[in-house]
Amino acid sequence: AMAIEYARLYAEVRDFAEELAASQARLIQSEKLAATGKLAASIAHEINNPLQALQSCIYLVADSFPPDDPNKPYLDIAREELERIARIVERMVDLHRPPRESSGPTDVNRLVENVMALMRKRLQQGNITVHTELAPDLPIITATEDQLKQVFLNIILNAFEAMPQGGELTITTRYHPARRGDGWVTISFQDTGVGIPPEQLPRIFDPFFTTKSKGTGLGLSISYDIIERHGGRIEVESTVGQGTTFTVWLPVKQKAHREHRRAAPVPMGS
Repeated sequence: AMAIEYARLYAEVRDFAEELAASQARLIQSEKLAATGKLAASIAHEINNPLQALQSCIYLVADSFPPDDPNKPYLDIAREELERIARIVERMVDLHRPPRESSGPTDVNRLVENVMALMRKRLQQGNITVHTELAPDLPIITATEDQLKQVFLNIILNAFEAMPQGGELTITTRYHPARRGDGWVTISFQDTGVGIPPEQLPRIFDPFFTTKSKGTGLGLSISYDIIERHGGRIEVESTVGQGTTFTVWLPVKQKAHREHRRAAPVPMGS
């Protein structure tokens, strides 16, 4: 009986130590992001001026095109992406503060497909073959779509740069029910790139840490912050010479999922 009691106490102490270490890691990351806020604000201010000039030029050129011009859709895409850059610049200022964007019902599979529509041509040019395995039973989650889109783009761009000679990128979505709570949705991005050395893995989410000659080191840091604000987490597994897998975990709110399904329009003929 004493041995069993000792084993129970040991398990409790171990669990407490693990939770304490995780809390300390989250605190350190939050402090790093807060310290980055002041620098991000000044960078955002410098970017904002030329960005506004670009937006004005795009609007003027787009308005001069006739509605049936075959090139007009490309200008519309450019305008939408410039608007998204403007929102990213604004978020750089608020890097260490809660976001102002409102969240709502989000279809993760549809969001992945939208991101791939943006990236498909660039990945093809890089000789990267994309495989998607999207779970058909994926529940609706509550999230800010534009922020998740930014996270997915950051991870895919990292995969692109990790495969300079081409390779394969596999994107998988899954639903993980839970006995307690509402479960999780995962989105995994697995590449066949160069991999990340073990000594660098603990630092990849640090602001301004990068191994790229032209990188800023903010992409993964901002992504980490976005997912944490959504109540989720990002896990990374990597083997040098074989590739890297980023897995995004996002919580499911079954109440929101049920309300979204009830509010969905009934198909004609049903």
